[in-house]
Amino acid sequence: MIRLCSSSLSRKLILSAYQIPFIQCDNNFNEESLSLTTPKSFVYQATLGKHKAALQTYGLEIPLLVVDSVVECKKKLQRKAKTQEEARSFLSAQSNASINILTCMILHSQDLYFLNLSQTYYEFFNFNKEDMESYLISKEWENKAGAVMVEGFHQKYIKKQIGETSNAMGLNFQALHPFLKETL
Repeated sequence: MIRLCSSSLSRKLILSAYQIPFIQCDNNFNEESLSLTTPKSFVYQATLGKHKAALQTYGLEIPLLVVDSVVECKKKLQRKAKTQEEARSFLSAQSNASINILTCMILHSQDLYFLNLSQTYYEFFNFNKEDMESYLISKEWENKAGAVMVEGFHQKYIKKQIGETSNAMGLNFQALHPFLKETL
């Protein structure tokens, strides 16, 4: 059993799909306290902050899994869009462009400390404006870094991918799996 310190539905679905026993909770870390604008620095520091908060709140009785993801588009940081307008702006920048999805995770038990920072690269075709508006109206973009949903809206626009899809969905399971075996 592990403690997933994230409210992400995508992360929950990934662990469930691989039949990993877990409980899900929040870690009460305020990402707004970080003033970083460099994507790699932000995702790394956010993960460290979440880990520290989770460790103080829950301890290590159950191994902790702490994760954060961001999107880098045109050298700019894209976090979770706060409004539909911000999501539209993110998507417009991604259309016919490339992005990097950065996911940082820490798995920490009494016997193990594993930290990983992974990147998945995408090149996209031009987004259809009607599709994009339907996606925005659906609100499926909410709580997704950069409003990116590679398993949904973005899927049919992928021109090129380098890296793991699970990483793009917010949890690099392929990197995590060998260490989960040690922990469970």
